[in-house]
Amino acid sequence: MKPMIICHMESTVDGRLDVTRYSKPFDGKSSDEVLDIYFQIAEQVGGEATILGRVTLQEFLSLKTFEHGDEAPTKDRNPFVGTRNGKRTFIVTDPGGKVMYDEHSDYCFIALLSEQVSDRYLEHLRDRNVSYLFSGADGKDMTKAMEILGNDFGFKKLRLEGGGIINGNFLKAGLLDELSLLIYPGIDGLSGMPSIFEYKGKGEELPAAGQALELTSVKQLNDGMVWLYYKFHKIDN
Repeated sequence: MKPMIICHMESTVDGRLDVTRYSKPFDGKSSDEVLDIYFQIAEQVGGEATILGRVTLQEFLSLKTFEHGDEAPTKDRNPFVGTRNGKRTFIVTDPGGKVMYDEHSDYCFIALLSEQVSDRYLEHLRDRNVSYLFSGADGKDMTKAMEILGNDFGFKKLRLEGGGIINGNFLKAGLLDELSLLIYPGIDGLSGMPSIFEYKGKGEELPAAGQALELTSVKQLNDGMVWLYYKFHKIDN
């Protein structure tokens, strides 16, 4: 059984995610002050671990990139479950095995890898007590990854805080159970900027096909923020 997955995001009123481009709120507070609400609400949303992308993690923790050689892909297909010690856990989508982890960290990590990574990279992960699993040959099989996280790692509830592309992949796979969406009182307005869901498919594809949203709550928060909460339902097309 896969864990329950809640997508928790914050966007402008036009659905954009780049916080450096957010216009200032009416009351004159900085965007950083208003964005603090996002993290407060995340604690209410809950989840035993947070799913995010490699780029987001490296920017957040200033982690370097692992330098690969010409090593052959590993033949190992078994998950490695490290010691979590009650620390906050990040589940990182990293098909190419690009994140170099620090020797000591205040967090625990689980890497979602492709089968193309090398034994040398797996050794690096084990040496840093970073758990890992293989999410298909190309590392993009999130359905398989979520099943392993449920069955082998014992997770019951996860919070997805991806970028738009990761969110889009989870949406297309039908893996989302709930959506927690904070609307920031600002506008980006530029065409082509990242949005909440960014599935890179063919023009005729409908990533949300067979799914419908039920609005379960609306709350007006401080500083002009609005919190919308939805439940996903499977429906017949």
